[in-house]
Amino acid sequence: FSADPPITSLAFTPDQQSVIAGSQDGIAVFSWPNLKLERRFDVDMLNVHSLSFSDDGEHLAIGGGNPAETGIVEVLHWIDQKSIGQLSHHEDSVLDVIWLDGKRVLSASLDRGISASEVKVVDSKSEFLGHSKGVTAICILNDKRTLISGGVDQSVRVWDISTGKLVRSLNQHTAPINDIARRPLGNGLPIVASAASDRTIRFWQPTIGRMLRYIRLDSPPQSLVWLPGGERIAAACADGFVRIIDTIDLEVIKSFACIDGWAYAIICHPEDRTMVVGGSNGTVMSLREETFVP
Repeated sequence: FSADPPITSLAFTPDQQSVIAGSQDGIAVFSWPNLKLERRFDVDMLNVHSLSFSDDGEHLAIGGGNPAETGIVEVLHWIDQKSIGQLSHHEDSVLDVIWLDGKRVLSASLDRGISASEVKVVDSKSEFLGHSKGVTAICILNDKRTLISGGVDQSVRVWDISTGKLVRSLNQHTAPINDIARRPLGNGLPIVASAASDRTIRFWQPTIGRMLRYIRLDSPPQSLVWLPGGERIAAACADGFVRIIDTIDLEVIKSFACIDGWAYAIICHPEDRTMVVGGSNGTVMSLREETFVP
């Protein structure tokens, strides 16, 4: 599939039979695994930046908006793709959206704010304020009590979800942060990876405010996904390459030219370990397990 504009977000559907992709053209649904375009549907926003299914698979949250005007989270009932509500608390585009639980979503915006909003409840917003510039990425630790965010201000921030208060700020990056990804559950303290335009991926233990290690790449990483097992991470980069990184030895073990332009989004199938990459010119492609696992 190839057409403008670029693909900026990807997600597997709850039944794992399709891949959905977000762009300025709205939402496209592709069959899996052959990535044949099945259908499209429009959403009420100029840009789509983030896609997130609820844990029960019934609802899809779409984050985006109209730049410098409004940030929007639209929630769809996935079976029929009908909107059940639109949250427009932000004054600039929403770049990331995730589900806090079955009723609430968290949205990160270029207006510098993070909001927690309850679907179907008017004026239910609570805020996490502290970033000095736009917020680009968020994730929740497995304890469901700790929120991690990253932003244009180059900082990784740790928040107490129950109070909305900032716990700590981690400032080792030297350029805007593009993505944040939580390591799959393992032994010991939680680990989070952050990708930034300084060409680094940094690995943190956010609950104690410790940076474990970092690796510098040949091109700025735009999107991250941990591979099953939690020892490797895949980065979609601005030069169109996907790089597979050993997070223990801190080395790039494989590198693939995938997109003619920028690679903006990457996801990994939860069962067959295939990756899907999206980027410039509306390109969506897959990488099979045998091609990227040594």
